[in-house]
Amino acid sequence: MPHRGRAVSRASRWPLVAALASALCLTACKKAPTEPPRPTIEVTVVTVHQQETPVDFEFTAQTQSSREVEIRARVDGFLERRMYTEGSLVKEGQVLFVMDKKPFEAALQSAKGALAQQQARLLVTKQNLARVIPLAAQNALSKKDLDDATGNEKQAEAAVIAAQGEVRTAELNLSYCTISSPLKGLSSFARVQDGSYVTPNQSGLLTYVYQLDPMWVNFSIS
Repeated sequence: MPHRGRAVSRASRWPLVAALASALCLTACKKAPTEPPRPTIEVTVVTVHQQETPVDFEFTAQTQSSREVEIRARVDGFLERRMYTEGSLVKEGQVLFVMDKKPFEAALQSAKGALAQQQARLLVTKQNLARVIPLAAQNALSKKDLDDATGNEKQAEAAVIAAQGEVRTAELNLSYCTISSPLKGLSSFARVQDGSYVTPNQSGLLTYVYQLDPMWVNFSIS
């Protein structure tokens, strides 16, 4: 009886042993996962050494004349004619506009006439003073007569100086009728057309002249 019982017990263990053997076999047969090969990385190698390297920058810029001159009328009058081609290069002293000169020529003639009158008056006062001085020295005339003659001469001299100033003013106004460029440069378009009435304060701007040498270049750097 004891022998029969041990035989039964061993027979019942075989299925368990077979299951463990199968599990071990399956575990051993499984291969460990392999990682995919990594891609090759290309690198650039640079040898650093000291040297002088020019640095160039590009900027958006705008050119500007170094001298911009307004060409204006300096007297009141009618603009008779434009004497230059708009947008052309003009020379220093070149005539750009001509105004009507007739009123200014008449004003100069009147000023010269007034000067001649004052000069004649001065001559008379000088001659009168020359006669009064010796008479006053001889007490033939009073001191007041001498003072009056001296004062008249001084007034006549002052009147001559004022008349000379009027003549000079009239000459300048006449010269302002010829409007020239003060420099060599590029002319602009005419702001006022022929036949227009211009004044120094309101419509006196006639055109511009831009100097081209040297030029400014304006740009911004952050």
